[in-house]
Amino acid sequence: MKRGAAFTATALAALLTWSCAAPVPPVPTVSVEGLDAEVRAVLLAAHQQAVAQPSSGQASGRLGMVLQAHSLYQPAMLSYRRAIRLEPKEFAWRYYLAVVLQQMSQPDKALETLSAALRIRPGYVPAVLKRGDLLLQMGRFQESASAYESVLAQYPASADALYGLGRVRSAQNDVSAAEDLYRRATQAYPKFGAAYYGLAVAGRSLGHDAESAKNFELSKRFTGDHPPTADPLLNQMAALSTGVSRRFEESNSLAQKGDMEAAARLNEEVLAQDPDNLSALLNLLYLARFLNRLDNQLESLYARAQKIDPQVPLIYNYYGVVMVRQGKYEAAVAAFRKALELRPNYAEPHKWLGEILERQNQIAGAIENYQLALAAEPSDRPTQMKLWWDLILQGRGREAIPQLLPALEIDDRFTSMRMVLLGEAYRTTGEFGKSRQVLEQARSRVRNQGPPDLLAQIEQELKELPQRP
Repeated sequence: MKRGAAFTATALAALLTWSCAAPVPPVPTVSVEGLDAEVRAVLLAAHQQAVAQPSSGQASGRLGMVLQAHSLYQPAMLSYRRAIRLEPKEFAWRYYLAVVLQQMSQPDKALETLSAALRIRPGYVPAVLKRGDLLLQMGRFQESASAYESVLAQYPASADALYGLGRVRSAQNDVSAAEDLYRRATQAYPKFGAAYYGLAVAGRSLGHDAESAKNFELSKRFTGDHPPTADPLLNQMAALSTGVSRRFEESNSLAQKGDMEAAARLNEEVLAQDPDNLSALLNLLYLARFLNRLDNQLESLYARAQKIDPQVPLIYNYYGVVMVRQGKYEAAVAAFRKALELRPNYAEPHKWLGEILERQNQIAGAIENYQLALAAEPSDRPTQMKLWWDLILQGRGREAIPQLLPALEIDDRFTSMRMVLLGEAYRTTGEFGKSRQVLEQARSRVRNQGPPDLLAQIEQELKELPQRP
């Protein structure tokens, strides 16, 4: 055995011996006051098992997992420390403890614990990535880079490792290397919002303005989206979560995946146990825009939510959207007005009011509401498109042109349509040469990049333009 390997083995043995020799702390006291009945039952059962099996590291470790799954980090930390004393060779307890310490904003202790865990199981990739994150947080850039590089040596397409190493290179002011790594991270996971943001910042620093603008747009589109977590141990811990909070988490996840029916059922389960749960009522009011079967419950949900707290603008906005779906525009307008009375800068009611007024051919009112919506959410591309189109319809192309010109620098799925709108705007102002130039550019782009159904519209508009002298 090499001397370094022998030293490492000796250090590990010493660590484990010390763990065994140290006094075993007691099973921590768990307060369940204020928790819902399901959570109380799970916590008390795990606690009783740990007390009944005082020499079992598994029982104390499971108690820690249940506590951590319900965000009770302080007693979870104590449970894991007890489990480590009882089972010093078990990787999971040290790993869970490191995660808890990180969640408790104790990066130094988390790093120390995580490093000890990795000496037991050095190949657990999620732990290596977390170690890289902690080292980066603490400014130990070279060590952090080494952690990410060790993952990339095994998994060259690891989006998390590429992104982490990109952050290291950014911190070291190696912007070119950071840009390359962020780009590779987005190629490995095309919806990686944070990686697009890093790529945009790096690109802007290097003068890649057009690409940077596109990547900023993508970072907004994919905000909060990141590669799926391939961490079996953390998944096992998270699966122990129960109660209302767990149902809401599952409901949100299902809704994001488009399974509105399953999301609704979870919220209905909550209401069956707690009829006055405002969050469940709000969730069902929101989901009712997608689910016709909730129509027969809608008025009851709306009335109950108002009774609990009539000052919540979401109640009226969500109800108004369902009224739009049902074609009941008068009721929808009244609900949206109430939402805006409570929150004047609330963008969504203004968008819906704009749509209703468009359908009623009240274009001036639609324009006003779209402008108010964009004042609250300036980067809302679909609402921008509606505003510009309505301005053109109203013969106010001169107002749309200065907004459309800078928007053309953004390369996204709306670019071709923005070019068509700009051509239309120039046409309404009598600038036929500029209109033809922009529409021909739009035609070339659509032929190469689509959408193909826009081509016929462009051809027709070009035919309708006066012939060049």
